[in-house]
Amino acid sequence: MGRPANRVLNGLLDRVGLPLLIAHRGDSFHAPENTLEAARLAHQAGAFAWELDVQPTRDGTLVVVHDDSLTRTTDVAVGYQGDPRGKPGFLVRDFDWSEIASLDAGSWFLDPAGGPRSARAFSTLESLSPSWRSELASGRVRIPTLAIALELTRQLDWLVNVEIKACDCNPETLAAQILAEVVHADMADRVLISSFDHALVAASAAIPGDHVVGLLSETAEPGIVDHALALGARTLNLGVEALGKSPDRDQALLADLAVRGLPLLIYTVNDHGPGGMADHLRELGVSALFTDDPRRGGRP
Repeated sequence: MGRPANRVLNGLLDRVGLPLLIAHRGDSFHAPENTLEAARLAHQAGAFAWELDVQPTRDGTLVVVHDDSLTRTTDVAVGYQGDPRGKPGFLVRDFDWSEIASLDAGSWFLDPAGGPRSARAFSTLESLSPSWRSELASGRVRIPTLAIALELTRQLDWLVNVEIKACDCNPETLAAQILAEVVHADMADRVLISSFDHALVAASAAIPGDHVVGLLSETAEPGIVDHALALGARTLNLGVEALGKSPDRDQALLADLAVRGLPLLIYTVNDHGPGGMADHLRELGVSALFTDDPRRGGRP
């Protein structure tokens, strides 16, 4: 199996020493996830790449949002109070891009009540400067389109992992749409496409180009390496809970992956203290860690 001209895969394969750091939804400890603000901070922190989530809106625009619903990370419940689309949960797929583009995607991060993945939840609220808090609360932070996120990544001369969220749509059509955006942005050799949806992994891998594809899985079931290769994946991205149950099994998995030339990427690792999970994974020899905290993740 030859190497494609892909900077993400080649960086993983050429890694020496510590695992590379991929900023999970950007620097999520210090900025709202999946925003350009989070991406810029992650780049400043020296992350190898950033990871984002993408899904289509009602009118087919590809937007960078993790949840099916807009409720957690925007002010949609305020701006569209009383809208019947609130009954099923203000789902991304029920809104057009023009509507999503108007939403405030920053203020939620400063919620003093500490909602999921807020600065309070990450224990970073008090460390944010007054000027940064003012910027995040200004209403200017927006959900980006995939095109905008790719353009910023290209401008920064950086790399990105695009996770395709599963949806009730044709996998070949969605994969083709996403890869068309990637090619249009001249980013194919800087992109790792990944998904938990095996049909999307296979569809993305079947499209010719310099991009590479990774299989996402919460667990490491027997035969997962063979399955990943059969789908066309070039990386295996596992949840942190997939490892640590059996040292012998972990070592066997790493050895198998090394023979097959598949880097192992582990998500999501925020325990960067001495003797923590990050240190364990470094000793194990994984290729990269997804982390919400790329600043602290760079600890020697």
